[in-house]
Amino acid sequence: MATERGLDPSRLPRGATGFRDFRSEPLPLTDAQVFASVCYEAARLVHGRVLEIRRPEVTPDFRTAVIRRGESIAAVLGHMHLPVLAIAQVSADRVIFGDGYGVIFGDGRVCLEEALRSLDAFQVLTSTELNMPISLIDMSGLDRAERRQIAYWKPQTLGELLFNHWD
Repeated sequence: MATERGLDPSRLPRGATGFRDFRSEPLPLTDAQVFASVCYEAARLVHGRVLEIRRPEVTPDFRTAVIRRGESIAAVLGHMHLPVLAIAQVSADRVIFGDGYGVIFGDGRVCLEEALRSLDAFQVLTSTELNMPISLIDMSGLDRAERRQIAYWKPQTLGELLFNHWD
């Protein structure tokens, strides 16, 4: 299942977890300014507003933009190393986290998803892709450190693997 920006969710490249062997080359970084610009423009397109943009930390290691449109609030998650985004559910003004492994990826943010896709700067992963079971994913492109993290944390879905809170 290849998608428009090139990431095939069923075959992950090195850096998908955000980890690497200390002797291997550094992972590429996505552009924080482009992420912020895309989120502000998508919010404008859906007649919403960005409430905040959170920088990545050790955990989580992804960017988060919280966007309000009327009474609806959503979070746009931006991967640090791959040009992919996800839309997550939000309660009040905080991202809802699942059972310690990651966010809950929800549908129902169609306008925001369409706006992000129209800007064509990042690949927007669908809820179906994000909820793809790990057992269906080819991880042969990941390095040893990434495979060790996966074995330890045991993510169940692609979304839990890409947008993780591992330390």
